Amino acid sequence: MSSLNEHVMHFLEKSYTEGRLVHGYLFFGGEKLEKLAVAKRFASMVLEADEVGKNLIENEEHANVWIIRPDGKNIKKEQIVFLKAEIGKKSIENKAKIYIIEDADKMSISATNSLLKFLEEPAPDVHIILMAPSKEVLLPTIISRTVNLGFRRLTEKKEAVNEIFLEIINSLERGEVGQVVVAKNPEIFKEQTVMFLDGYQHYLHAMMAENFAAPNTLKCCIRKLRALEIARRSLQYNMNVQLCLDKLWLDFKGD
Repeated sequence: MSSLNEHVMHFLEKSYTEGRLVHGYLFFGGEKLEKLAVAKRFASMVLEADEVGKNLIENEEHANVWIIRPDGKNIKKEQIVFLKAEIGKKSIENKAKIYIIEDADKMSISATNSLLKFLEEPAPDVHIILMAPSKEVLLPTIISRTVNLGFRRLTEKKEAVNEIFLEIINSLERGEVGQVVVAKNPEIFKEQTVMFLDGYQHYLHAMMAENFAAPNTLKCCIRKLRALEIARRSLQYNMNVQLCLDKLWLDFKGD
């Protein structure tokens, strides 16, 4: 796995150490092989695998790790029903079970509905990792019931951020009050709020790639990315722009 996406593994390791793992994760963006590599490392970590166990996971032969791929063009309901049946069985090694669903965007509607039932009522010691090219290709209900972790392409250069947006972002990163920044740039936030949020997300992804070994920076970036995503969704549902931005600045401050 390249250092470009090391921030994702760092986040998962920290969650594991602090006992904050959840039942569902969504890996989106980036390369499929890169996401799969992180998913396998996650499985090795949770199962506390030795070298033999790691090799079994890498070769997709471990009894506690299942990888579900499309059967033909789609992932069918029967595959998810089979997955749920396996979830209900007692683990051979009496350890956690990890289910990795590649190309989750190719789940049929019935398969998605069946998976939703698990995400709403998760089983103990079971973790499901969904992999998709982007969040937009999945239902909002899937997105909202999983922790979303974004990946960057190995061949991708830092996204160019509009110079005006970058100037505003730098002001915010230096600690300038959000309301003051908005007041200084009324036209930007009146006409291009969503584009600005996109630019800020690109900026933070670049920051995480550059500072993957700096835990405090990663934690701050992750918090802000979550706040930006909430703001984007709120605007999609026609939330008042001013209210949306006011909440964004509060979320940026964190605890």
